[in-house]
Amino acid sequence: MEQKALLELRNITKQFDGQTVLKGLSLTLYPGMVVGLLGTNGAGKSTLMRIALGIVTADSGDVRILDESPDRLSAKAKAAIGYVAQQPFGYEGFTVAQALNLHRSFYPEWDLALEQEWLQRFGLDGKTAVQKLSIGQRQSLALIMSMAYRPKLLLLDEPVASLDPLARRHFMADLFELALESGSAVLFSSHITSDLERVASHVALVKEGELLLMREIDELREHLRLITLATDELPALPPSIQVLGHHGRTLVIDGYQGQPIAQAQSCLPINLEQLFMELHP
Repeated sequence: MEQKALLELRNITKQFDGQTVLKGLSLTLYPGMVVGLLGTNGAGKSTLMRIALGIVTADSGDVRILDESPDRLSAKAKAAIGYVAQQPFGYEGFTVAQALNLHRSFYPEWDLALEQEWLQRFGLDGKTAVQKLSIGQRQSLALIMSMAYRPKLLLLDEPVASLDPLARRHFMADLFELALESGSAVLFSSHITSDLERVASHVALVKEGELLLMREIDELREHLRLITLATDELPALPPSIQVLGHHGRTLVIDGYQGQPIAQAQSCLPINLEQLFMELHP
């Protein structure tokens, strides 16, 4: 049986103050996919997520989220979507327990055991006032609120940036298990390439509002290469190869399958961190 997409973004374009932020970007997520969205600040990652949720309207293109339009989401669809923004929300005046009690009341599928497990893992005390939490603790609380009801689609904008390394590692492992167990799809942005390589099933690389590639991470390891050329001139390449970056005598390509590369002095595999650095010299 063909799987139904949980999120479809087709030819999305968006401008702010005359500056194009997204340029005809298309992306599709299916159940079980954990997609790491990689790009610099200003690449369009946050805008893409906000358009998917209907918070921001695209100038052109089409969005379907859980097979509905984001500006007319049903209550059922809203209860199946999780979102954590870069800036965690408030709940000032509440304790952690009170905030969770209120948030839990909106989600009939809430997993209380999962909530308690993550409260302990993140070291959050239910009696602590939300306004007294650190930035990292607020982010941890936001993650619990977005994941404890096991949403079918989860959008996370730099979700672990403020977490300590141990908490980040545990959370990323849970994220992958959630997608597999619940048949969910996850789209998360991160500057931490090791996190993407550890848990993502796919990587979507965005540069200056364009989607350079969207591939299974194992395929990227197999087909990405860093080429050192004998000259600065770009050689003729097989049509199956896509040039992702070229500066000086360095060439980054996708689609490599053992083809000979003219003028290549070396042809080496490349990891995500190297890819990111090479594409943003």
